[in-house]
Amino acid sequence: MSKNKTVKPDPNQKVKIISLGGLYEIGKNTWVYECGNDIVLVDAGLAFPTTDMIGVDIVLPKLNYIIENKDRIRALIITHGHEDHIGGVVPLLREVNVPIIYSPPLALGLLKSKFADGDIQDQATIQITDREVVEVGEHFRFQYIRNNHSIADSFSLIIDTPAGRVVHSGDFKFDHSPIDGKFFDIAPLAKAGEDGVALLISDSTNAEKASYTPSEKAVIPKLKDIIVNSKRRCYITTFASQVHRVKLIVELVIASGKKLALFGRSMINLAAISKDLGYINFPEDFVVRQEDVGKVPPGELVILSTGSQGEQFAALSRIARKEHKYLKVEPGDTVVMSSSPIPGNEKSVNNLINLLSASGGEVIYGAGQSVHVSGHASREEQKLLLSLAQPEFFMPCHGEYRMLVKHGETGVDCGVDPEKILLMDNGDVLELQDGKCKVIDKVEAGIIMVDNANVGELDTSIMLERRLVASEGMLTIVMILNAYGEIMGETKIYSRGIVLAAKEKALLDTIEANGGKLNIKEAFHHKIVEIATEAVDKSPHNPHGSAEKKMTEKLDLAKLEMDVKSEIHRFVDDKMHRHPLLEVIVMEYTGKPAASVLGA
Repeated sequence: MSKNKTVKPDPNQKVKIISLGGLYEIGKNTWVYECGNDIVLVDAGLAFPTTDMIGVDIVLPKLNYIIENKDRIRALIITHGHEDHIGGVVPLLREVNVPIIYSPPLALGLLKSKFADGDIQDQATIQITDREVVEVGEHFRFQYIRNNHSIADSFSLIIDTPAGRVVHSGDFKFDHSPIDGKFFDIAPLAKAGEDGVALLISDSTNAEKASYTPSEKAVIPKLKDIIVNSKRRCYITTFASQVHRVKLIVELVIASGKKLALFGRSMINLAAISKDLGYINFPEDFVVRQEDVGKVPPGELVILSTGSQGEQFAALSRIARKEHKYLKVEPGDTVVMSSSPIPGNEKSVNNLINLLSASGGEVIYGAGQSVHVSGHASREEQKLLLSLAQPEFFMPCHGEYRMLVKHGETGVDCGVDPEKILLMDNGDVLELQDGKCKVIDKVEAGIIMVDNANVGELDTSIMLERRLVASEGMLTIVMILNAYGEIMGETKIYSRGIVLAAKEKALLDTIEANGGKLNIKEAFHHKIVEIATEAVDKSPHNPHGSAEKKMTEKLDLAKLEMDVKSEIHRFVDDKMHRHPLLEVIVMEYTGKPAASVLGA
């Protein structure tokens, strides 16, 4: 590292800038900067699954382009420690070798914890400080500029390249009374703007919000009042990584004379790391062990918990469902949602609030309650950054499409030529040459799902199957045929999650044929057996007929299954208007049973 090297402009050099995540969405921020034989990555984040991604824990960007060019990777630059910027680092390191990771102190502490959990050993890292310069390869010079955000040690980047200067904002806001007393370091940005910025890439999360984002200190009066005056247990949930908020809550609880209990693995880990690094300080006997919360009078205990986004298995969700070993919300308790829903999580958060309210607790949430402020810049602050950087070209990032559009309009208001506003999608390749930008190509970009700690490429057919099972149920038919195509034994039917009405007209003939003794589910199963049996008998792929034909033709199980599946679909879809996930299993009995499975 050095503070003296300058990158000489070269009109023949080209820099490619690619986002693999973070455009048209919130989350999985992962950037590729490429020049000559050098590739530098900026952040490697994750996103939370949408409600239709059933069983998916987290979502990662597709890394095909990085993997294809792994031999040219020189470094990974981390801007701050939020999961949407560092949550994909361990999966990345399992795919490619990153020679060195540069990171601010808190993010590095969080990363080292992830390395230990993920069995990542001997990864080279370097901790950076304010205004420190990182030289990578032959073509890149990164300067870290402290900004304000909802986590300590958050930075913007001034990136010098032979093709022009780029300012990469990271997540930011301008807090004029920050909790840690560390202000946005605007002087280097102003100097960069005066010297010339070819491209500004900037956070668009709050582009639709006018005015300024309030200071983190704005939540102190209301949180203090709630903590001091709560007569029973006070539950507070926020992002574990929102270190300034956690620090503030800890200090308010200490001042109130009450005790604190931490619930949720990420909250416990972050508190321990932040305490070790000196970001949060509290006495050893201040935090109550989970198993001892019942020993503390309800009015003297504050519970700080994960689950602010309604995550199914987070601590607060389990508490709300009365599934937690040590806690449940009771009448008179107070629950503070010190957060706002990430776009796409609104339904989960609302469901959580409903559950908590039904338990009798007073739930305090929403913008008007003064218990949460954003860590992202609103429109006037975005204008300030644009005015400082004075970019020739402007790319809004970190936001859904409407946010990017609104931020682009703000750029025009600040003097950027409308033709030089770059609304790009993940995978678009931006080329910077001699201070000019243009989109030249597109690389593969998509999503990878992480399901129960197993990483695999998101398969739309798998998601369709899961949605079908969740919404329509599942129907399975198991049949055994001998070598002559004759059904042996009893055909088995298994149905799960299929709701049947007592007046299903399509089943009445079956019920009547059995003397009306079958219930609706039994009648349904009986009808499916009839259809499957008839389909086997009529199938052109069944060697039935003369004895000579039976001896010379062989069962075609795959085609038989298709015939059975087709007939059952015709009945269930056309007559019952149901669409369950259908699975047909046909086994041939030869003394050594073999199975073939056909999914819907």
